[in-house]
Amino acid sequence: MKLFCALVINLLISTTAFALVVEQNTVQFVADTEALLKGEVHYALDVVSPGVFFKKYHDLYDLDTLSSLNEPNVKMVISKSAYIVQKPAGFFDHINTSDEKFLNHVLGEQKITKFSENSFKVIVPGESGYFYKMQTHFDSDDISTLPNSKVIRAVTQAKKLDVISQSASSTTYRELTTFSKYFASGVQVSSYIPIKENRTLVLNYSLFAVKKYYALESVLKRSMKIEIQAQKDLINSFK
Repeated sequence: MKLFCALVINLLISTTAFALVVEQNTVQFVADTEALLKGEVHYALDVVSPGVFFKKYHDLYDLDTLSSLNEPNVKMVISKSAYIVQKPAGFFDHINTSDEKFLNHVLGEQKITKFSENSFKVIVPGESGYFYKMQTHFDSDDISTLPNSKVIRAVTQAKKLDVISQSASSTTYRELTTFSKYFASGVQVSSYIPIKENRTLVLNYSLFAVKKYYALESVLKRSMKIEIQAQKDLINSFK
């Protein structure tokens, strides 16, 4: 969730790893598990006005649980990423996905303070730093902490977008709000899909309202490219 805007400039990623991050032509790309098992990371990102979003991404409308499309002077940033981590699908349960230690690890230099079972304050350090509030919820066949019908529809729709997501063992839903700058609000839905023993496909959808001045597609794409490789590595390295 260190999304965009030079938040990851200080991350050091090898040329080989960086080359494995492959941009796809459309946010609706189909996850290629064969390529992902070889170590590739796939992503796509688009920046559009709220009006264009309605026409171009009507199938993603249910992800807008925060009514971000109604925010003034913003552009909508829609993204999707897919990668396979060296963790069993059962690792991504309702405990680990909201565990302060795990979240602090996978968010890199960001610092997390837990307010309640599902709520956190996140501080991004540095000269361009800022803070925001994050709420995280969990869904599986056995347990669900999804708070309302809007969120349930968002998770359901995210699963409909990819056939493979319908075999997910669990899903996390996150709301990011109360940004001190750069963003207005955002939503992320992540599905965790068992592929092989100790291999899980992580499929992420994000919808963010970004203040127009900062909604620079080339910058956002480069930042996302760096971030998703880093996040994959951080999940793999968590003990």
